[in-house]
Amino acid sequence: MATAAPTPKRLQQDEVALLATTSRTFQDAAFTSDVTLDELDLTECRFERCSFELPSVRGADLSGAQFRDCRFSPGRFASCKFPGARFEGTTFFDTEQKKGCTFAFCDLRDVEAEKCNFAVSSFERCDMHDFRARECSFRGVRFHASTFTKAISKRVIVTRARFETCNFTFTDFSGVSLESCEFQTCKFLDTALFDVNLTDAILRGCSIDKAEWERANLTRADLRGSTISGLNLAVLSGYAGLMIGESQQTELLERLGVSVNPD
Repeated sequence: MATAAPTPKRLQQDEVALLATTSRTFQDAAFTSDVTLDELDLTECRFERCSFELPSVRGADLSGAQFRDCRFSPGRFASCKFPGARFEGTTFFDTEQKKGCTFAFCDLRDVEAEKCNFAVSSFERCDMHDFRARECSFRGVRFHASTFTKAISKRVIVTRARFETCNFTFTDFSGVSLESCEFQTCKFLDTALFDVNLTDAILRGCSIDKAEWERANLTRADLRGSTISGLNLAVLSGYAGLMIGESQQTELLERLGVSVNPD
């Protein structure tokens, strides 16, 4: 017989402050409106099976924090720091309200997420360089003016992110630079890719169907092994050096009005 999960304990402000400066570990804890995490130093804290029912968190430092099997009710994170944070089995989506969380002006560099649900969340003007996700849902997520780039010098800018077996159905990447980013076995259905820079990006083994490609740049992108239903090269801003497999040629050429017949 399966053991029932313990009910999260509602914490008070003094308990949060004490644990944040001693064990730095929170287990089966409930963060409710009784407390605030604003401006708190929570670097490298561990959160296990915790629930967060906070309408907003401002300026909290969660650098290097670890979240495992946690649940976040719809809320807003503003100017919070998450560099090096790790999320496992954590959800930011409320199934009853059909709402996700908002991250605004947050530092999300070097974040790693596995088996997490970010559905219907929003990333607004966030720094997401080297964001890595595996088996996560980004269904309906909006990446508004967020960036995956890092300036090494005045002339050198590096863009980096890796997604493996993730769901991007109805996701809005409009205007985002995904240059050199990597997507392996991901699902793109009705995904908005307007004005997206995918130069040198890798999209291998992905399912891409009914995506909106207008003015996207696929220069030297690698789409080998992906299904590319609906991709029309005529609407792209660039595709020189685009890499595709032999089985994908017919789909692309027929979209351009070229009839492909056996010799």
